[in-house]
Amino acid sequence: MKKNVFILTLLMVLMTQVVARSNNDDFVLPAKKYGKWGFITKEGIWKIQAKFEKAYHFTEGLAAVRFEGRWGYIDHTGTWQIQPRYSQARPFREGMAGVMHFDKWGYIDRLGQWAIKPEYKALSSFSDGTALVKSVTGYQFIDKSGNRIITNIFRKALPFADGLAFVIYAGHQGYIDQKGNWIIKHHYEEAYSFSEGFALVEKDDLYGFIDKSGSMAIDPEYEDAGFFREGLATVKVGRKWGYINQLGKMIIQPKYESTFPFFNGYAIVRLAGRYGMINRKGDWILNPVYSALGHYTRSTSLEIIIEQYVQQQLVDWQLKNEFEKTEDYHFRTSKSNLETQIGDLTNAAINHYAKQSVKLDHVELGMYDADMEQFYVRIPGAYPIRLSVPINYAPDVKKHWNGVVFKDPVYTINGDLFMIESITAVYDNQEYDYLQKDDLIYEGIPVFQVQASEVQIEISTIGIELKKRTPGIPVGLSDVDVQIPQTSLKSKKTFALVIGNEDYSLYQRELKSESNVDYAASDARIFKEYLVKTLGVPTDNISLLINATAGQMRRGLSKMRALAKAYDGDANIIFYYAGHGLPDESTHLPYLIPVDVNGSDLEYAINLEDAYNILTEYSTKKVTVFLDACFSGGGRNDGLVRSRGIRIKPKSPFVLGNLIVFSATRDDQRAYSYTEKAHGMFTYYLLKGLQVSKGQITYGELADVIHTNVSRKSILINEKEQEPELLISPALESDWKGLKFFEPETFSVARKK
Repeated sequence: MKKNVFILTLLMVLMTQVVARSNNDDFVLPAKKYGKWGFITKEGIWKIQAKFEKAYHFTEGLAAVRFEGRWGYIDHTGTWQIQPRYSQARPFREGMAGVMHFDKWGYIDRLGQWAIKPEYKALSSFSDGTALVKSVTGYQFIDKSGNRIITNIFRKALPFADGLAFVIYAGHQGYIDQKGNWIIKHHYEEAYSFSEGFALVEKDDLYGFIDKSGSMAIDPEYEDAGFFREGLATVKVGRKWGYINQLGKMIIQPKYESTFPFFNGYAIVRLAGRYGMINRKGDWILNPVYSALGHYTRSTSLEIIIEQYVQQQLVDWQLKNEFEKTEDYHFRTSKSNLETQIGDLTNAAINHYAKQSVKLDHVELGMYDADMEQFYVRIPGAYPIRLSVPINYAPDVKKHWNGVVFKDPVYTINGDLFMIESITAVYDNQEYDYLQKDDLIYEGIPVFQVQASEVQIEISTIGIELKKRTPGIPVGLSDVDVQIPQTSLKSKKTFALVIGNEDYSLYQRELKSESNVDYAASDARIFKEYLVKTLGVPTDNISLLINATAGQMRRGLSKMRALAKAYDGDANIIFYYAGHGLPDESTHLPYLIPVDVNGSDLEYAINLEDAYNILTEYSTKKVTVFLDACFSGGGRNDGLVRSRGIRIKPKSPFVLGNLIVFSATRDDQRAYSYTEKAHGMFTYYLLKGLQVSKGQITYGELADVIHTNVSRKSILINEKEQEPELLISPALESDWKGLKFFEPETFSVARKK
């Protein structure tokens, strides 16, 4: 948010400007009558008379409208807040709006001042802190300062949404994240932006939806479709349009001539040549009698509503009580107490209005993410959440969803919607707690927590051009990222937990970007691709965690333990970790560091020996661990800085079971990056060994490949020693070198050549 609720309210109160409370939280929608646009309520009552040539819906308390050939912005009373002087305009998003001045596009703030001067041929609204702009050379991504965050120019691109952007680049097409990493590559005829975890794609002239793993979530069987909004997407069947949910079930039957996305529980549809508005059951809220309608949105910024509520309460609080001494009055209304009171009243105001807008008794269940063990949950009036429910309880929770009760919500605001900071779901005497700060979407895309104060989200400069490199950031494609060998064989009883912890500074604001682990996310994603394509591990058998918190890492390890138990000695487990490691200063025991754990307090870090014990608690055929991290240290001031390690000599964990550990370094060394290849040094040669051998490599051969190449290349490139090591349980000491990723019976057919 561009405004600061606390400070603005404080200043307004100190200046003794009182604004009377009014019912400004009404929702309105643009409507066209006799060729002119105005705004009506859902009851059809005109709130702002039809006098504009065109009108967009309200966003952040302002609506773009055209008057006498020029665009400007009005507030909920119809009063001009930004005079009509632009040739084109877009709605406000994240405090900025795109407008055209003469023949160039730029961005203005809420005061009508230029935030980014007009210089573009076209642009998008801001989303995820970025915008897509078009210059004479092509498409590029910028941040709110107008700086390019990705260095190359795209022939085709779509804006970032849900943390991903569709691009076509260097002969590839698919989705990248804001660090320039390829997350999904595909060959669909058309693909569109993600929304609520799904992206619309076209295959063989039909439309369906993929999820964030790139898998087809809803089969392509529709003649046309739109994006998901509030849990529903519009689809075309025959010549009519209807709505499906995220399970692909038709919720509102196809009977309309055209349909539009849901906003605040309602959608605009056209029937018999006229527009009306329906609810989520398909019932008419506004009969189809209008020549045109727009989205149903809040006409007054939620932020302003909160400010006015707090301001009114403070008027009473500042009055001197009849029986209050002057000395006590001055103490009570001192500046420090005033700021505290504003904070308390702001929280009270948010919860007051949230109770009116958020419908906890109409919560809708979406799809279950088995890897993350989370349900997608849509809560009317608020941003959706991802509720963690252990996989063994999930089927029963889904079956009896109507019996789930939500309690103890804590809210904040983000734009014109409420955001849930925490809430508890209760079913069958079991409680499932949700914390917004832990709500990270599968591929590590953050859901930013926005408080009622100004937040600056720093977007790193990112480069993905092959020739233009930004030090420490993944660029282009390494040779191990392409031409990944593929096998038709399946290792159906192999299960993997793959973790890439890279962005520590995002979760710990006191850290700088130098504290991050360069390429760790890319390491993990590409290793997963090798598991699937080269080693034949089914995608469903792999849990991929990018920028994993302590809770996520523990759940991932617990899942591997549960699988080992369920398969009763018949499973193979693979655990891969790229990220920071640290030793305890007193015990010297090594720890894996989640992204939300500070290096100065290892209470919630993952004890490496505990991780080994979890993985080997139940009998397995073998457990293979790859650690692209080190646990030696360089002092706590730079212990989470630059390289993957520190300098205290850690104790080596004792291991049992059928466990073998490939570790990136000796215990007193650091693990370095291989910048030219955009991977960790250890991971690059691990992948290279799998690539060259097409996965048919013994553990002894793989150990030789990694040790020889990493030891030599680290001296040449980094001028530092890095010697990978092995940790082998007693049960495997005699025959570990002959082990392979595939079980012998997997190759029974191949051996008949």
